[in-house]
Amino acid sequence: MELNKFILLLISSSLLPFLAGATFEAPGIADALGPAMSSLSAATTRSPLPPPVVSPTIRSPFPSPVSSPSPPDSPAHSSSTLPLLSNNAALTKICDVTRYPAECLATIAPFLTGETNPISVLKIGIHALQKSFEEATAVATKIINDLSTTAAVKAPLDTCVESFDSGIAVLNDALTAISAHDIGRLSTKLSAALTYSDTCEEAFAEQPDLESPLQETGQHLDKLASINLAISASLQWS
Repeated sequence: MELNKFILLLISSSLLPFLAGATFEAPGIADALGPAMSSLSAATTRSPLPPPVVSPTIRSPFPSPVSSPSPPDSPAHSSSTLPLLSNNAALTKICDVTRYPAECLATIAPFLTGETNPISVLKIGIHALQKSFEEATAVATKIINDLSTTAAVKAPLDTCVESFDSGIAVLNDALTAISAHDIGRLSTKLSAALTYSDTCEEAFAEQPDLESPLQETGQHLDKLASINLAISASLQWS
């Protein structure tokens, strides 16, 4: 009996140092949590944070006190001219008989005073065409006197100057016809003014290699002459 106790004591003393350094863990816990922790760590590394939630912008039902400046009026729709043109119903009616009512209004309205009737409008239109013939003559003469202008260009320009001067003269006759209430003579003179404005371009057309430097001027003269002729056709003499 004493021998058995001695052997048991001997075995216990020999195992005590080994058992003191051992670490006891609950079986299966590390094995069960290991893969789950690894997956959680990897998912945290790979998955980005969700985007922040942006609340929708709530627009005020009231207009902003600061507004952008309005664009300036274009030359074709200047506020200084449109009211003048649109408020004169009598002039609008007269110009509507022409092929170019807008040009008619723009030409006549700035110079119209007193009563508005076809005769007063026609007189202003004739004076405007005379002034345009004078300006065209000045432009053509300046080009002719330019030292860089070739002889081939000067020749048709000489024809232009002659035609423009004739146009001024025939319009003086048209004004006389209005005073005399001579509708036949008036129509003849205004028709002649229309042909004089075309003669300049025809002189250049005879030389295909030349381009007229007065194309826009000729178009303007044609429009004014056409306006005057159309207004004269609507006259009713008392």
